[in-house]
Amino acid sequence: MASIEEAKEMIKSTPISSVVNYYMPISKKGANFEGVCPFHSDTNPSLKINDSKGIYKCFVCGAAGDAIKFVQDKLNLEFIDAIKDISSNLGIAIEEKSFKNKDPKYDMAMRVLAASHKLYKKVALDLNPQLLQDFLKARNINEESVKNFGVSFAPNNNALTKYLGSLPQDTQQFAINTALEIGLIRPQRSGQGQYDFYRDRVMFPIWDHNGKVRGYSSRAVKPDQKPKYLNSGDSFIFDKGNILYGFNLAKNSIREKDSVIIVEGNMDVLMLHQFGFNHSVGTMGVSLSENSIKLLKNMTGNFILAMDSDDAGIKAMQRINQDLLRNNIVAKYLSFKPAKDPDEFLNEYGRLELIDRIEKAPSFVDFQIQEIIPDKIPESTDQKLRLLREIFTLLAPMKTDLFAQEKIIQAAKALGLKSSSDDIIAEYKGFLQENKNALAKTAPKSKVITEVSTENIEEEIESDSKEIETVPLSKTHKVILETFISHPECTEGEQITEILDLIDHFEVKRVVQWLVKIYCEIDEADYVYIVQAKLKESLPAQIKEVLASSLFNFEPTKLNNKVISKTLDDILFKLKENKIKIQRDELKKKQKQATSDEESLAILGEIQELEKQLLVLRNK
Repeated sequence: MASIEEAKEMIKSTPISSVVNYYMPISKKGANFEGVCPFHSDTNPSLKINDSKGIYKCFVCGAAGDAIKFVQDKLNLEFIDAIKDISSNLGIAIEEKSFKNKDPKYDMAMRVLAASHKLYKKVALDLNPQLLQDFLKARNINEESVKNFGVSFAPNNNALTKYLGSLPQDTQQFAINTALEIGLIRPQRSGQGQYDFYRDRVMFPIWDHNGKVRGYSSRAVKPDQKPKYLNSGDSFIFDKGNILYGFNLAKNSIREKDSVIIVEGNMDVLMLHQFGFNHSVGTMGVSLSENSIKLLKNMTGNFILAMDSDDAGIKAMQRINQDLLRNNIVAKYLSFKPAKDPDEFLNEYGRLELIDRIEKAPSFVDFQIQEIIPDKIPESTDQKLRLLREIFTLLAPMKTDLFAQEKIIQAAKALGLKSSSDDIIAEYKGFLQENKNALAKTAPKSKVITEVSTENIEEEIESDSKEIETVPLSKTHKVILETFISHPECTEGEQITEILDLIDHFEVKRVVQWLVKIYCEIDEADYVYIVQAKLKESLPAQIKEVLASSLFNFEPTKLNNKVISKTLDDILFKLKENKIKIQRDELKKKQKQATSDEESLAILGEIQELEKQLLVLRNK
C-alpha cells in the first residue's frame, strides 16, 4: 500500500489525460487532448490537456494546473482529498497511516541513507578500489552508467559505523539506532559496538520514485564472499513491493516510448539503459505489486516481460502475467535465448539484435499457449479437452474479455476440436463459474482506500494543500511570468537586472530570480521537467495557474536577440508606467484628505510632475 506522498508521486507520474478522463469526457486532438471546460459555461472544447507537460489549460477562462489541481477545483476538494479521490480511480491503495508534521525517525532514516550513499560514492571516486575497477570492467559497465545508477563501493573498514559515531552527541545514538533498524549496520556479537553490514561490496542504491535512496542491493566481489547478493530488507523506510528499480530514471522514457520493459535484477536494468533501452525497470523480487501495475498501466498499455530465460525466470513471468491479465494487460514476451538474461544478451549480440527481437516479440499468452499445445496433437478428445482446460486456466484472469475468448477459439481449432465456437465459449464460461471461488482466491486483494488523518500529515504535503495568501497578480505581473516561462532565453537579456529591481510583487520576483539562476545552469532539454517540478512546490494558486498556462505554450524555438530586446523593453515600460501610476494614485488619495488649500496645491504639484514623467516615458 502507498503512503499519501507515494500516491501523490504516482499521480504525478500518470499522464494527466488519464486522470482527467475519469472526471469528464475528452478526445484526442493531435498530440494533445481537449474537452469542454468544466470551470465556465463552455459549449466548445476549450480545455486543452498536454500529457508531455502534465498540465491542462482553458483558453477561455484561463483555468490551468496539474491533475491534482484539476480534481481539487472540479470537485471542490482539499489537496489530500483530491489525492485520495484520484487514487481510488487509479487503483492506488493508500495505507492507513498518518505522520506527525515531521516524523523524526523517518527523517533520520532518510538522512542516514543519504549519508551512506555519499560515503560509498566518495570511496569509489577517491580510492577507486581495485575490486570495484575489476567488477566494472568484467561487467562492461561504463562511466555514464556508474554515474546514472550511483554505483559505488562499501569498504571493509566500518566506515559508516565510524561516521555515525562521529556525529554530535545529541543525534549520535538516534542515528545509530536508526541505522541498526534499517539494516545498514549490525550489533557486534560481544554486545559492544556495531559493524557495517555491507563490507567489500559493490553497492547499487535503490531509489524510490522520487529519486531518494531507500535501500541497497549489493554484489560480492571476492571469490569467498557469501551470499553473492545482499540486499536491504523491508523496513518502515523500505517496501520493496512498491518500488520498481530504475523507475526514477525510466519514467520519462516510458511515456515517450509508450512501452515498458520489465526485468529482474539491477544489472539487467542498468545494462538495458546503457544500451539505450531507457524504458526498462526491474522488479524487487519475483512479483509485481498491484500498485506498481497500476502505476505503469497509467503510463502505458504496452508491457514487455523480459526476465531470465531459465525456469525460475519463466515462472516469475507466469506469475506476473497472471496479475497483468487481471488488469486486462496483454504483455509481450522477450526471449534472450540462447543467452540467460539481458546483460549477457546485449554484451554478446548487441542493441540492434534486441530491437529486432522486441519488434517480433509474441504475447506472453501466445508463448504459454504454444508451450501447452504439443507439436504432435493427441488423437484422444479427452486429452485435447484437458489441454484446452489448461488454456482456460491460463486465460481465466481475464474472465470473458474478448481477447480471452478469441484465444480460446484459436486454441480449440489448433487442437482440432470440432465443437462450434459458441459451444467452446459456453464451456469456458462454465469453467469460470465452476472455479469462481478458486479464481477469487488467486486474485489480488481489492483496493481499499482508507481514511487518512489530515491533521498530522507530512509537513511538505500539508504545505501543498494550503492556499498561500499573496497580493493579487496584476496584468503586468502575469505578462512578466508568461514571457519568462514561455521564453526563458529572455532571462539573458541586458535589461533583466533593471526589470528585477522594478518588480514589486514578491512571489513574481522570486520566480523570475529562480528562473534567471537555473536557466544558465541546466541542460535546456530538461527545462520543461524542471518547471514541472517547480509547480509541485508551495506557490500561490494564481502563480501556479500562470506558470502552468505559460508552460503549456512553451516551444523550444528561441526568440532572436532583436525580439528579446524589444520584449524586455516593453516589460520595462509597463513596470515604469505602473510605478508612476501607483505613486500618482496614492497622491490623489492623499490630496482628497488634505486639510488646507496650501497642502492640496503642494500635492497637486507633485501629481503634475508625475504626469510629466508619464508623458516623457510614453514619448520615448
